[in-house]
Amino acid sequence: MLLKETVAQAWSAIAAHRFRAGLTVLGIAWGILTVASMMAYGNGFHRAMFAGFSNAFSNGVAVIYGGQTSMQAGGERAGRRVFLKRADIEPLTHLGLVKHVSPELFESLPLTFGTRATSAGVRGVAPEYGLMRTETPSDGRFINAEDVERRRRVAFLGTDVARKLFGNSPAVGQTVRIKGLSFEVVGVLTDKAQLSSYFWPDRMSVFIPHSVTEQLFHQDYLDTIVVQTIAPAFHERGMRQVRAVLAERHRFDARDERALSVHDSAEMRRIFGGMTMGLKLVLVFIGTLTLMIGGVGVMNIMLVSVTERTREIGVRKALGARRRHILTQFLLEGLVITGLGGAVGIALTATLVSVSGRRPFLARLIGDPTGETDIHLLLTPDVLLATTLVLMLTGVLSGLWPALRASRLDPIESLRYE
Repeated sequence: MLLKETVAQAWSAIAAHRFRAGLTVLGIAWGILTVASMMAYGNGFHRAMFAGFSNAFSNGVAVIYGGQTSMQAGGERAGRRVFLKRADIEPLTHLGLVKHVSPELFESLPLTFGTRATSAGVRGVAPEYGLMRTETPSDGRFINAEDVERRRRVAFLGTDVARKLFGNSPAVGQTVRIKGLSFEVVGVLTDKAQLSSYFWPDRMSVFIPHSVTEQLFHQDYLDTIVVQTIAPAFHERGMRQVRAVLAERHRFDARDERALSVHDSAEMRRIFGGMTMGLKLVLVFIGTLTLMIGGVGVMNIMLVSVTERTREIGVRKALGARRRHILTQFLLEGLVITGLGGAVGIALTATLVSVSGRRPFLARLIGDPTGETDIHLLLTPDVLLATTLVLMLTGVLSGLWPALRASRLDPIESLRYE
């Protein structure tokens, strides 16, 4: 009953000064709107970055290039070039921590279909390449093992290549000429966001079986080897196995980081994660400062209230109220004001998120027609939880000092106060 009376008295005190309390609630609501919207923006930024990166690489994928040794090993001098070969693929497929392996050969070549012509990056790859690089077909299929084994001249077209050669007409089943040789189109890539591309954007590429690349361009060495480990938890160990096998075959020290150049999706994810987390922390810090300014407003209002109600506090103490009763009442008043401001702020944030739509970010830059890499404000449960915790902290800090000051007033001096 005592707590119920204390809450009722706190609410009555707020109702008696509605205009002043309303302005304070508005300040808190603005602070909550700032914190929550900035966190929602940070979540949207994180999602956009990873949408673009995930569409370029599946998890646990690494692209390996030949490099140049920087250490002596096996009687070989330092500074020797390391060239990857087709024969390197087979040993890697037998490693226990490696899930997929694909060679990759690349050349920019002319393509024609009837009177239409364009140029594209032609990639000679294995079927597993499509899984590792998320080459999802919108029509038809990606190249398969039978295409490689039988050396079929088939092609999987990137979106832009298909559009330039065929317009809106179906491409699958048609025959294109690559450097004068006929290739049957077996599939077309779906439109996808792609933040990372190491040779040529996938939508501007043509994928063919690596077994037929010798008919188009004579190349003794691979441009890259693309590998995927069995799981993120085993990625580092799997990559050490890959490096050890290649070191043995090419006679360099496995500890020599320069002997191979590795474009590692796991490392890139860590970099992107660090970037987005840093941005989110900055946004939360800025928003929290704004909310703390609102908290200062609550503290000022509560201090004014304590001064105005000094005689009331004296009367209550003379009638037997203890310090904890006075402390609880004024602390509750501060918490009620911040709580109301928080509820209004969350409602305003939800409205802002619902009407804001998407904000331009990467889609136009990388030619993403889906809009996945633009920023969509995301008001997630973790945002609401973090905002609530910040609000509670603000409410306690804002109301505690005025409440302590009120509870420490001398009853005799309070009754004499004019």
